[in-house]
Amino acid sequence: MHKTGNATDHTGHLKRPNWVRRLNLFGTAVGDPARLVGLDADEMLAVAAESVGLSDFGDEPGWDAGYRALCAALNEDAHLNVVGRLSARAEITRNLQTRLRLVHYWQANPEALKAEIAKPVVISGPPRTGTSILLELLALDPNLRPVRGYEAHFPLGTLPGTGADPLACSEPEQEFWADIQPEFMTMHELRSDLPVECVHFCQPEFRSWHWPMMHAIGDLSVRGVPLDFDAVYRWHQSFLRTLQHIDGTPAQFLLKSPAHMGTLPSLFAAYPDARVILTHRDPIRFIGSAVNITTTLHWLRSDAVTPSENGPKMLSIYQLMMDMVMGQRASGEIPGDQIADLLFRDLMSDPVAAVRSAYDRLGLEFSDALADTIPAYLAEKPKDKFGKHVYDPVALGLDESTIRAHFSDYIACHNIPLED
Repeated sequence: MHKTGNATDHTGHLKRPNWVRRLNLFGTAVGDPARLVGLDADEMLAVAAESVGLSDFGDEPGWDAGYRALCAALNEDAHLNVVGRLSARAEITRNLQTRLRLVHYWQANPEALKAEIAKPVVISGPPRTGTSILLELLALDPNLRPVRGYEAHFPLGTLPGTGADPLACSEPEQEFWADIQPEFMTMHELRSDLPVECVHFCQPEFRSWHWPMMHAIGDLSVRGVPLDFDAVYRWHQSFLRTLQHIDGTPAQFLLKSPAHMGTLPSLFAAYPDARVILTHRDPIRFIGSAVNITTTLHWLRSDAVTPSENGPKMLSIYQLMMDMVMGQRASGEIPGDQIADLLFRDLMSDPVAAVRSAYDRLGLEFSDALADTIPAYLAEKPKDKFGKHVYDPVALGLDESTIRAHFSDYIACHNIPLED
């Protein structure tokens, strides 16, 4: 029987386009999506090597164990449907190819990895606190060098001989998310030409933040391979040095990821002169929204998603993270004079003044041209451009009446204004 419109999922708050529902039914029809789309670790390594004519994945200790643990978790824990397995296979294959090609590039250009990455500007903070729009605004500064979506996915261009356009080929992992789940655009705009988070170009280090964010696979430490922050930042540095080498000129990179907030000591160890902007907002506004985004990311790839389990988990994670960062700053474990705090309300009410204040704090030059460019850019990007991000906190397992109590120290520390 043919149906029109969208099919409602078992979570009751997300819907699948019919083309996605029908494609996933192919997995049901044959009894197991794995029979249609394989995620065998050895087979994908062979495919990647054959496709680029290279075989050296580099000598970083433990990366192969991380890769294999990830593949095992995707097969055994993530409960991926057909679309989820197809997306995972495509991402993994591309990242294996990228790893092979970058290792080959570094071997041919050893000087690339010797260059200094000076004074990167790093945006971090909880999701939904203005980090994304702040990244776009600072990317307007000609003195800063962002990493854009197509560069993160294809730093050396698409595969030789294909004649493919990197901008177009990065769309499947950018715009395609919104095709699978249209509501996603109300949560976060993805475009191949926009500056992107560091998680995108750290994917070939398979112990990075990206993979547990995208899939409900939990902590890979249960498989003996926890996140390796030092390895992630080594990859992070090598990637930026590669872009700088390709550009042919030193750059002051502009970077962003909420994940950095949980690894600030490792970040400053990798970049001792980094300038960090931490964004802050009423937790009652960012927790539910962040949980809904994570739930949706998992729902893009799996039918076995229980939103009510995600809320309490992420509430605990972010409370722990906020307390940890406050402690690191108070103890001097991270350099306080290289960190600027920026309130979401200030960024929304007067973005020019808010950015100028952060620049002044970090010793960056704020030009008159940037002051003019910011309002013009925002005029073309109104709030809720793609619709309002709507979610039900109760369905996500959250009790909003208690959220602020969990974050009372954080609210007081940064004098965060409460929102209605």
